[in-house]
Amino acid sequence: MHYVMAKGILSAGGNINLYRGCTHGCIYCDSRSRCYHIDHAFEDVEVKQNAAELLEDALRRRRAPCMVGTGSTTSIARRVSLSSASSGR
Repeated sequence: MHYVMAKGILSAGGNINLYRGCTHGCIYCDSRSRCYHIDHAFEDVEVKQNAAELLEDALRRRRAPCMVGTGSTTSIARRVSLSSASSGR
């Protein structure tokens, strides 16, 4: 697992991905696709260290209320907790 300072977190459709990569190793996983431009070993989970600040800023700038959903590459079964992702610890 490694941490990065992300540039953005909320997509135009209202989805967030707190992580990039996965430790599960499922062979059928679409998230391994090259279209996601993951430039590190897929099993080395990249955690967006500044996710909470980015989300707060993005929601503040929204003109209309929106529903926020976790993206398909953000598994609730991750070994990394949300508090770890948002605080960088």
